[in-house]
Amino acid sequence: MSGKLTKMKIVAFSDPDYFDEVGSYDVLVNPENIQDKKQQQYSSNSDVNGSSSQTVKYKGAGPSDFKVKLFFDGTGIISKEPVDKQLKKLKDIAYAYNGSIHEPNYLKVFWGTQSLFQGRLQRWDIQHTMIDVDGTPKRSELSLTILASESAKKKALEEKRNSSDLTHLRTVKDGDSLPLMCHRIYGDSKFYLKVASFNGLSTVSALTPGDKIAFPAVI
Repeated sequence: MSGKLTKMKIVAFSDPDYFDEVGSYDVLVNPENIQDKKQQQYSSNSDVNGSSSQTVKYKGAGPSDFKVKLFFDGTGIISKEPVDKQLKKLKDIAYAYNGSIHEPNYLKVFWGTQSLFQGRLQRWDIQHTMIDVDGTPKRSELSLTILASESAKKKALEEKRNSSDLTHLRTVKDGDSLPLMCHRIYGDSKFYLKVASFNGLSTVSALTPGDKIAFPAVI
């Protein structure tokens, strides 16, 4: 229903493909903000003597993480359930050791129809902001850090789609050269003569924007 309040949910899975659900937790109060940090990895030639600048080359996706702070209340204003019991429900699915897989579970974070993040819990930082006279927490704030973990099947399909073992068909764009296009496909420009021969090109400079060039598998 439009306008209906939806709660953030953390769902736990026992497999890296996020198929076998083993539990879930609906947060008590939606967070005010979330942090989703992603990185790219590059190598550079900065170690070259006398270089005034560097050229960076793409290596691949770097580590990414998701951070969120959750609020727990057991005063009766929001919930009468003791805070330690609320925390245990989440800890059992997100942090605890799963004996059937011999490691903690895989997690997905949802908010309404949005799938926000998926991965493994790295940090569990709890701060009790209100404590009863008997030492039990009445209000707490929990900071979670989740490291990204891609579905194994999805990753395999992505790697296969980009593999140099497959023949790729690319459209020539302004500024493209055969060595440059070879570098994009194979990670090395040295295959340009093989590609030129494969496509029946009389010269490696005979490229026109809009042309279709096939890049054969490199064995």
